[in-house]
Parts: sequence; C-alpha cells; structure tokens
Amino acid sequence: MVLVGSPGPSERGGSGRIHNAPAAGITSKIGGRAFLDWIDPRFTEMASFKEYDFAPQNLPEKLLAAIGYMTTSAAQTESIVEMAIHCFLDIDVEYGKAITTHMAMPLRFSALRAAAEIRIDDLDVLDTLDEVLEKVEEAFKKRNAVVHHTWCRDPESNEIFTVKDTARTSVRTDLIPMTIQAVEEDAFFVYEAGMALMSFLQTYGFRLKFPPANRYRGHKSEAARKKREEAKLRKK
Repeated sequence: MVLVGSPGPSERGGSGRIHNAPAAGITSKIGGRAFLDWIDPRFTEMASFKEYDFAPQNLPEKLLAAIGYMTTSAAQTESIVEMAIHCFLDIDVEYGKAITTHMAMPLRFSALRAAAEIRIDDLDVLDTLDEVLEKVEEAFKKRNAVVHHTWCRDPESNEIFTVKDTARTSVRTDLIPMTIQAVEEDAFFVYEAGMALMSFLQTYGFRLKFPPANRYRGHKSEAARKKREEAKLRKK
C-alpha cells in the first residue's frame, strides 16, 4: 500500500491531507517500492506526491512493543470497567460477565454511570466517580488513536505516522506524526486510569462477588441438552 498526498505533514507543520491507495505492484514483501503508474495522470498533476511504507514488519521494534503495551494496558482497564459495573449492579462475576462481555465500550460507560447513580447515595462520591470516569474515557480515546489507526513509515526519514480517517459530514484523511515515547506515555496513562477506577472501588467498599461453589451448570449447556434430547429419542 502507498500513501500519496499534497503536501506532507512536515511541509504543512501539522497533519497533512492525504489520499490512500493500494499499490499496483510491490517488488518485495518487505520494504519493496510501490509503483504508481496506474494512477490517472490528471490526478498526479494536481499535487506533489510522497510514498510511505505501510508494512507493519518494517515499523521499529520498539514501536511495535509500545503498541503492545497500549493494547495490554487497555485490556486491563477494560476489565476493570466491567468489574465496576458488576459491583454497582451488586451481582456476582458470572452474572456480570453474561451482561458486559460483549458490550461496546460506550454502552459500558453508560451502564456504569446509570448503575452507579442508583447504587451510590453520597453526592460527593458520585462527583469523585465522575472525575475518575472522565480520565478512563480519555484513556480509551488515546487507545483508539493507537489501535484503530493505520501506521506507516517515511522510508527516507524513518519518521512514523498514523493515518486517521473520518467521515462525519465529510470524508477526511489525516497523517499524524507519532513517536514511540508518545505511545508509551499514552499506554501508561491508560494503565493509570484503570488503576484509578480500581482504587475508587476499593476505597468506597465495592467488592467483587463470586458465584457460589454449588452453581453447577455444565448440564445446561446447549451441547449437553442436545445429548440429552438424543438420549431421550433413542429410548423411544
């Protein structure tokens, strides 16, 4: 894949407007040059173009490690948000997982706030929770900026960028300069946001409930019930 645009971010001193297009041919799977001969000449005459390397294996190893740090930090913080919902609903983890496991994050935040408003009577505590959740919501914006954007590298300068696509009322693509340090700092912010929510739960006495040991449900699974029905049919 190649990235072409006019002008690049360094020429504009900020995010550049770009066009994203598939490469017509790449000489090598790793670091190969893409040819742009297939692009309509009328289009190429409109701007000067620059080529970027989108191959993930060509990104710096420290950057890939930083992205991994971000994803693992976000996974932990996400699990703490789920735990908070379970605590405020005053249900055990098993019932809680049945509700929150496949929730999208915006819905989780909505459910968390709604349950907390019912469960918590102290207005000062609710205010404190609002401050914590604002940090957690900001954390997931940082996570999305790393995980949900395409990454590329300038083969000439070795600078790294993310490509942000938006289509709210207008289609726009921006090339955003990034650094390994910035990703690492954002990953730590995400981790700290989760720890802040965990600390809130512990400080105000919200504890996870675990299912009773005698809640056996192996025989209730779809596979077990299917076997049961088959056994009943064989007896007839």
